[in-house]
Amino acid sequence: MAHRSSFHILGICLLVSGAFLALTSHFVLSFVPFTALGISTIILAAISFALARGQPRVPPEISSMLLEAGLDNTAALIEELGIGSKAVYLPSPLTGGSPRAFLAVSPRDSPRIERALPNRLIVRYGRRPDEMGILVTTLGTAAVRRFAHLGLEGTDIEGSLSSVMTGSTDLAEGVRVVQEGPAVNVEVRGPKLDHRRMKIFENIGSPIASVVASVVAECTGSPVTITGEEAGGGKHIVRLSVKAGTGAGAGEKTTAEAAEQSAPPTQAEAAIPPIEAQ
Repeated sequence: MAHRSSFHILGICLLVSGAFLALTSHFVLSFVPFTALGISTIILAAISFALARGQPRVPPEISSMLLEAGLDNTAALIEELGIGSKAVYLPSPLTGGSPRAFLAVSPRDSPRIERALPNRLIVRYGRRPDEMGILVTTLGTAAVRRFAHLGLEGTDIEGSLSSVMTGSTDLAEGVRVVQEGPAVNVEVRGPKLDHRRMKIFENIGSPIASVVASVVAECTGSPVTITGEEAGGGKHIVRLSVKAGTGAGAGEKTTAEAAEQSAPPTQAEAAIPPIEAQ
């Protein structure tokens, strides 16, 4: 038997009582005020049915527990393998059609992904024995896969982030993007996702940063790394570095390396200032 929400049950009760009152008052009692009351009750029943359809199928508490369970499992895998590198968010063309986050086993340097990786857990991205890593699914990669029908690839970053975060998922109230070369700084206003601090965030970023990085990677078609994030004052600032693409540009210096060699802050970093400690 399908589960019925409280709004659905309320709508049924209002519909039955309103129909009975309206028909009895009109045909038997011929009393207009009670007839109007019955019709008003039927209208309230229609509103209750509409509210029942608008409720999420999975309660928010269950969604939060599922998110934490997935993060705990991923954290256990990363800890067991001794991975200390930051995740590189890859667009769907580089992971066999499904966006994923890549974590290199060796923290020697930032991995350079020169070809599409197979859609599996343990992958090799180079010819050296230690050039291996794992592909994991995060909240951000799952969101990009879920809303692939929006056509994020090759689109405007700010427009795509707004569509996903303020429209489809309702994770925030607004998004602002400042981009200068490889540096992409995203200011998320009014984030609505609460979560406890976890050590795995040092590898894959917070859930908000994960969504931002995944969308940016899909829009640019290039690997993306989270270089920093700050939260406070009703805002969440995510700082990203977009790496060079594959193919002809794979042999060039990655844009992440170019950003690290630039000591002064970029205009993008100056445009979104850091959040002062409260």
